[in-house]
Amino acid sequence: MCYIDPPFNSKRNYNQIYNNIDKDDIAQSQAFIDTWCWDNSAEQGMQEILERTDIYNIKTIDLINGLCNVLSRCGMFAYLVYMTRRIVEIQRILKHTGSFYLHCDTTSSHYLKILCDTIFCRAMANF
Repeated sequence: MCYIDPPFNSKRNYNQIYNNIDKDDIAQSQAFIDTWCWDNSAEQGMQEILERTDIYNIKTIDLINGLCNVLSRCGMFAYLVYMTRRIVEIQRILKHTGSFYLHCDTTSSHYLKILCDTIFCRAMANF
């Protein structure tokens, strides 16, 4: 079984607040950035997906091409490239009888569902 609770693409930055007893909570540090943008890392990830047919199946490659045409190179598309690479790796190491649970919210769930369809729905797959 594999359970993931990845970033949600919430377009927010999260801080860790350190509680000060009887004082304002002014002490904090940045804990997590959940804002995505198209950058070199996203471009390299997309190129890997498009070129590595030994890793990525044709349905996933077609989906990434289609999403690129529809969404262009934006933050949402950068997030989906990031998630594609991770979900494909999970599918690779997961036993055929294994279970995969993806924790997400409504921000990207519709795209992630289609992405999982292309990765897990092959002959003999049970998704």
